[in-house]
Amino acid sequence: MSRALRAALTLLAAALLAVACNAAAFLIDTPAMRENAAQAVAMLGEQQAVPELIGGFKSAQLDNYTSVLIVKTAAYVGHEPLAQKALGGLRRDVPAEEGQSEWDAYAAYADESAEPTGGLNYSRYWHGYTLPLRLLLCVLNLSNIQMLLLFAQLALLMAVALLLMRRGLAALIPGFFTAWFLMMPAALGLCLQYAPVSLLTLAVCAALLAWPERIERFIGLPTLFALTGIATSYLDLLTFPLVSLGYPLVLLLALRLEAGAHGRRLWLEAVACCAAWAAGWAGMWALKWLLNAAVFGAAYVFESILGQTLLRLSTDSDGAAISRLDALRVNANVLLGKRSYQLLIAAAALASLLAGLRSARRRSRIALRREALALLLPLAAGVLWFLVLANHTYQHYYFAYRALTVSFLALYALLALLPAAPSAAQPAQKEDGP
Repeated sequence: MSRALRAALTLLAAALLAVACNAAAFLIDTPAMRENAAQAVAMLGEQQAVPELIGGFKSAQLDNYTSVLIVKTAAYVGHEPLAQKALGGLRRDVPAEEGQSEWDAYAAYADESAEPTGGLNYSRYWHGYTLPLRLLLCVLNLSNIQMLLLFAQLALLMAVALLLMRRGLAALIPGFFTAWFLMMPAALGLCLQYAPVSLLTLAVCAALLAWPERIERFIGLPTLFALTGIATSYLDLLTFPLVSLGYPLVLLLALRLEAGAHGRRLWLEAVACCAAWAAGWAGMWALKWLLNAAVFGAAYVFESILGQTLLRLSTDSDGAAISRLDALRVNANVLLGKRSYQLLIAAAALASLLAGLRSARRRSRIALRREALALLLPLAAGVLWFLVLANHTYQHYYFAYRALTVSFLALYALLALLPAAPSAAQPAQKEDGP
């Protein structure tokens, strides 16, 4: 079987598996699942909609509003046909009673007597977290799930660090960990909305570092990025999806640079991986919309989903006109507006440069590796994301800003890899001496 055929079958299997998992989730219903879901919604309700783990730091802000939505959607029980439950993004909300706040009413786990809601607004997403979260709720409450998410993140970070050292890319460790720290790891583990794309990103980074040759032989690295795009579209509710492209792309370029790749080939492969990720991400969403059209009617898709898409790309924010640079500015200010982050960003840049120089052999002059300029591609992507999705990133800057860490990671990798390091393609010359 050819690699192209294996790649096509892998992508098809991923899409079919996604649909099957959505359907399988609603075959699971236990009293423990319902009880743990109710407790989770109540706990999130007590914490309020957007609490900050560290006062004054928007990067530490949780999105409990969406976390409540996630729990209620994942634990939904109803009598609708399986296709509607699998694709509808249904949940149960109840109106506020007299003297009750809208938040308190929303943060309540309604029983089956309440009408299902959410389908018209949120069926545009796959809600791929439903099956794993529903299974976890069968045995664990939300606090224990959050602890497992934090542990999984730490374990994957350690795996990435070890693999970077094994691949001879230890110079990237200061920049990688600083970029990830700028995403506020505590919030990533505690917020159900932030966790899926974060864990997916780290898992892909670890796989890319562990088995690049095997992946290349079996399906090709662009196919890996297409699968990542598919998984991101499936699991994510449009938080900071670019992270799942940017972090693995930086590591791929680093691997290629250490192997002595040439400039043109490097750029072509980077562009191919970006295009593959975009095709997987957008294609998976298109599949969801086609299935929605089959189940809920084509009019819904064109009136609701396409309308939302155009809104997120616009420069309108609740009726007020904004510029695309405003979206970039407000997101950058989450990091650059804090003195502690300014110090960390500068220190990581210096540490990356020093690590890069230390990894290069001593020579009479410092040689620069022009091929490393391919890292300008993910660096630019981290900025362009905010210019394109101006409405979304402006309104949700407190979590959308994380896409900007892709630019910081690319910058740190550029500083670490620009000094020419010894490789099989470029052996170091011996110095003349006595």
